[in-house]
Amino acid sequence: MFTTRNLIILIGRHAAIAAGVVLVSVIASYFLANAITNVSNTVIQNRHLASTLEKRTELFSTLARDIQVIDKNDTFFEQAFLPSDNILEFISVLESIALKNGATQSFSFDTPSPSPFSSPFPISTIGYTNRLSLNVFTFTNYFKDFETLPYFTKIENLTITSGDPAGWRGASSVSFRATLYTKTTQ
Repeated sequence: MFTTRNLIILIGRHAAIAAGVVLVSVIASYFLANAITNVSNTVIQNRHLASTLEKRTELFSTLARDIQVIDKNDTFFEQAFLPSDNILEFISVLESIALKNGATQSFSFDTPSPSPFSSPFPISTIGYTNRLSLNVFTFTNYFKDFETLPYFTKIENLTITSGDPAGWRGASSVSFRATLYTKTTQ
């Protein structure tokens, strides 16, 4: 029979089923939303980590390349500092430059003294004076060759005198005071 009570029970049952379905759907949606959020956060974190890893890999490859360049230059740098107790190689190079350019030269060296600069190894300075007899054209060629020396040297003073009527285009006397940087030896 169809009574009001049965109708209310039937409607209540269907409402309870609908409410249960809605409740299950809400709970399932909540868990799915959390799962999607977790997956999304994991993907974002993985992308960030991948980006960071790529940047660091790029940095390490740049450092490796720079280390190779520095390693080669480090050897060159080390060789640029002669030992302070043996500068014969430097004197030989100066003599060969003068000979190449047809100049007559004489030089005198001071005693090595500690350098005011800090460095990974002890550096000393040796002051020297170089006197040359040449003309302006030979002088220019001499200093072009002097600039290519593989040693650390600094010219502090340069004097050019000439008694020739053509001025320094003729026979001249050039004198310069310089400093040679060397490795200190005990």
